[in-house]
Amino acid sequence: MTVGLSTLIATVIALGITVTISELWLTPPSRGIPEEVVILVQVKVFITSFNMFLLTVLAGSYISLYVDLPNKYTRSLLLISGALLLYAVTSHPVVQVLFGFPPRPNLGPFGFLPDLFVGVAIVILLYQSQT
Repeated sequence: MTVGLSTLIATVIALGITVTISELWLTPPSRGIPEEVVILVQVKVFITSFNMFLLTVLAGSYISLYVDLPNKYTRSLLLISGALLLYAVTSHPVVQVLFGFPPRPNLGPFGFLPDLFVGVAIVILLYQSQT
């Protein structure tokens, strides 16, 4: 139940961020960004926003687990979720734009497929942490 609710909330938040970013930075045709690149950036924004939210939930779950059971295993789970969260933050197109890089992902599906697989792994880890 918690995993499903977290996934639903993450989806809604990611859609909201994607729509907001699209309207602010990607929609005006005067920007000269090809439509294919706009779609790829939107997919990348959605997936990385989704991953960031779920990783925050997962890290919170691991923090509470570590407080109850402080050992090397729970500490390593916390460090892995922190590393994945840093990965999601640094791969987010908005963060890249904030640091002065243009909003252009690697063209093609391989620009966002790794993030999609990380998202699946996060959902599995979140499910495992709740059972």
